[in-house]
Amino acid sequence: MRELGAHEVVVSEDGKAAAQYGPYDLILDSVGGQVLGNILASLAPEGKCVNFGVSAGTTTTLDIPSLYSKGGSLEGFFLFQAAQHQPARDGLTRLARLVESQRIHPHITIQEPWEHISSIARQLIDRKFAGKAVLTVNPALR
Repeated sequence: MRELGAHEVVVSEDGKAAAQYGPYDLILDSVGGQVLGNILASLAPEGKCVNFGVSAGTTTTLDIPSLYSKGGSLEGFFLFQAAQHQPARDGLTRLARLVESQRIHPHITIQEPWEHISSIARQLIDRKFAGKAVLTVNPALR
């Protein structure tokens, strides 16, 4: 993470350790559960937290008075709902251009023919690898 520009790196099962480097103007959370409730305490006055995942659980206990007294906000982001307002191709085109210009470098762990999708999907669900899987399509089949 430091190689990607992070000033501090914190590994924590419950999110509480991140407080030592806060407060944060923006928090992006893909974990949810009680981690979300804990990291909200590190939000700066008028800060925003955007949650886009619930891998740690769908139930969260929040300290609402603390959030309100800071003027902070919590927003949910659901890709499929957002795609109703702006086509996914717009974002994918932007991402492809960023990769092409080498401004971002995706962590591709697996590159396999699309026929292996069942096996790759199972590995992804079982968290057998970090990073991205790229499934290639045989040009003759297009």
